[in-house]
Amino acid sequence: MPATDQMAEQTMHPATRIDVRLEALEASLAAGLRFSNDLGATTRRGLRDQQSLLYAVVELLMARGVVHLHEIEARRQEIAQSLEEAHAGQKLYLVDAPDKYAVRDAPVIDCDARLELCRASCCRLWFSLSPQDLDERVVKWDYTRPYAIAQAPDGRCLHQDPAMRCGIYANRPHVCRTYDCRNDQRIWIDFERRIPNPALQHPEWPRVPEKGAQPATA
Repeated sequence: MPATDQMAEQTMHPATRIDVRLEALEASLAAGLRFSNDLGATTRRGLRDQQSLLYAVVELLMARGVVHLHEIEARRQEIAQSLEEAHAGQKLYLVDAPDKYAVRDAPVIDCDARLELCRASCCRLWFSLSPQDLDERVVKWDYTRPYAIAQAPDGRCLHQDPAMRCGIYANRPHVCRTYDCRNDQRIWIDFERRIPNPALQHPEWPRVPEKGAQPATA
């Protein structure tokens, strides 16, 4: 901000100063969105041109008997699978979950009585957020894997406090409201007998091979 603008801002009423900053932020955001939209439109036009060229080449080759449709389809599937694996980390992790505030049949679990056993390990599980979470701008997401839940370096949810409590409990995602750990063998060997999975002690859980329990099904 130029020095003259800074001096003028200092003479403003605090409420007016906030409005000015919000207007500047909105203008910057609008410019960024416009750039993104323009770039997206340019990319789409380029893809359409390449698509038209590819269709034309394929049709000519088929018409001349150089290649056959079943050969093209088989090769297309192989390449698609290869590209999917190569770009697995570049996808958007976004789930179309129901309204999280409409959940009425959430599992009832005595979490407080089990924290010393499970160490709130459910808060170390990775999951995708929903558009509702993003719209609220309360739940933080991982900037390197949009829009997955943000996690601290130790793998725990970024919203979990030192007492293993949720810092955004009222706004927690849908999966946090509906997740049921009772039959998840990644966490419990025997829920009723209060026997946790020893693998929970591993610093890289749940990304390490299980010992003493069968992996839970999705």
